[in-house]
Amino acid sequence: MMYFAAAIGAVFCAFWILQIVFVKLHLNWTNKLIESDERDEAVPVSVIHPIKDLDFEMEKNLESWMNQNYRGKVQHIFSFQDPDDPAIKVVEEFIKKYPDMDMTITVNPVMEGLNGKSSNMVNGMKLAKYDIVLFGDSDIRIKPDFIVKMVRPLKDEKVGIVTCGQINIGGKDFWTRFFTFVQNSETDFIWALFTKLGIDVGATGAAFAMRKDLLQKIGGLEAFGGSLLEDLHLGSTLYKMGYKLVLGPFLECHVDKLAREKSFNYAKRIAIGIKTHIAVELPAFILILFWYWIMFIVGAIFLDINLICLSFFFMVLRVIHGVAMRVVTNNKVLPVDFLMGLFFDLFGTFFLLYALFDKPEVTWRGITYEVRAGGYIEEIRIGEEVVESDTINEFIDE
Repeated sequence: MMYFAAAIGAVFCAFWILQIVFVKLHLNWTNKLIESDERDEAVPVSVIHPIKDLDFEMEKNLESWMNQNYRGKVQHIFSFQDPDDPAIKVVEEFIKKYPDMDMTITVNPVMEGLNGKSSNMVNGMKLAKYDIVLFGDSDIRIKPDFIVKMVRPLKDEKVGIVTCGQINIGGKDFWTRFFTFVQNSETDFIWALFTKLGIDVGATGAAFAMRKDLLQKIGGLEAFGGSLLEDLHLGSTLYKMGYKLVLGPFLECHVDKLAREKSFNYAKRIAIGIKTHIAVELPAFILILFWYWIMFIVGAIFLDINLICLSFFFMVLRVIHGVAMRVVTNNKVLPVDFLMGLFFDLFGTFFLLYALFDKPEVTWRGITYEVRAGGYIEEIRIGEEVVESDTINEFIDE
């Protein structure tokens, strides 16, 4: 038993080391700027920003988009749901500040059957002028060569999408620190690593770039917006069609103070997506998070002191790993961070099991969704208003 447990532990500890090394190397590449040149001049880009409400330091985030070194034409489309959204005034000020840049605001209600963000993106697509479309959230900050690194891989017809991980930085209270740890763990240390290894884990929606004709070929964003995990399904569809998923540069998302519920709802979204592949992915992710806790429980049941001590040893290594994750993502290490690794693994396991319940609810950006496996929307509540969604696209179900 001890030899087997030690071997399992060695495998997962090697995985922890691989995570740290990968993120560090990819961040080094992200931070090493490259220049735009004549190759980019003939490749114009439409950038679509789906926005709802004011994000922390939104002005700095938008400023990073205004200061790109890209030599091709760039069109910016800011897509909103509510004409009274306070972020509209911020964007209007940027349009005045940069009058020579091609920027447009569009405001449309949420389309029936789509989640709020997908609806914004679909409406933004209607105004896109160019063959390359790049989607970017309003809570992200980018390097000056971001557009270059996102667009150049698409010159290869075998590349279906360029997609990015998101590094979360900031916060001092427990729940804000925990949210950044949750999202960094899932997005950068698991999803981005698996994407780099060529494993089908879909795309992420913080920012991604595609050729417009390919997006239309697979049904447009409408074909995926009936799920809260439209980015995952979009990337997975392209992967199954034989296209390459290229990992773009890491983004930065700076935060100040976030509510506890945001961590809960983010975990629900991810767990519900994994439920789609319950036979393989759900047990695999539970094992990734819970293996040393399983070791402890087995040791306690059989009163095996050696196994319990071994599990404690791996818990200490997990604490060290969690702190290293903070360091490599350029977060200051606070005392609360020493709890994050262990707590995250218990928290994540709980929500993976939570996804087994029928039709769990997820609240995101002020809208409550009742969803089934894969995050597919069955009911939407905006305030007290209930909107039945009978238009889930058959393309996704297949």
